[in-house]
Amino acid sequence: MNFFKIEWTKKRGIIALLATGLIVTSFVLGGYVATGSWNPWGHRHYYQSLDVNFGYCVAGSQNFCNSVHNTMFNSGVVWIQQVIQDKNTPTNGCAVSTTAGTCQMAVISLSGSAVTFAAADATYGATNGNCAAAETGAEITTSGLARALGTVTDLSGGSGSTTNTIVKTFTATATQAVQDACLVSTTTAGVAGNIELAAASFTAVTLNNLDTIQITWTLTWTWS
Repeated sequence: MNFFKIEWTKKRGIIALLATGLIVTSFVLGGYVATGSWNPWGHRHYYQSLDVNFGYCVAGSQNFCNSVHNTMFNSGVVWIQQVIQDKNTPTNGCAVSTTAGTCQMAVISLSGSAVTFAAADATYGATNGNCAAAETGAEITTSGLARALGTVTDLSGGSGSTTNTIVKTFTATATQAVQDACLVSTTTAGVAGNIELAAASFTAVTLNNLDTIQITWTLTWTWS
């Protein structure tokens, strides 16, 4: 009789072990289906990179559109990280404000200087926060081409979109060469809180009176 009790106890132990294994397996498989990862505690969605693209259109005495490679500045990317992670107290640059154009990365500035942008340029502060200034160039502040707040558009029409554009059309009031565009944080040039996120250099365009140049920055967060 004791022999059968022992055998039944073993069987129940094996059954319990198999049941536990099935539960764990189901949990892991369910986690994989839900998250795409064999780690059931992992995240399904997380923002992994920010991509910035640039384009421009000229109209008036000449009419064309073009897009070129742009440079994202290390200091601008760090500013975004610190605004999000350090309770809006960035080491360099302004703290985000609810006042339009006071401190938001949606301002577009222009330069007529022939410069080469690099990611490591120190593009913040009263001097280097101006477009092309860190590269020994000068920002345009006259002729209808002074920095201005762009229009931010959600391309997919929903508040949860991962892509948006910042667009501004400038109208020249005098002859002026333009060959750089920058995405900056404030509508006032030469203030201490200025910081740049990105810049693009293109073939110089000479704008005549009433010519326009439309600048478009496209920001895309890639997530998976």
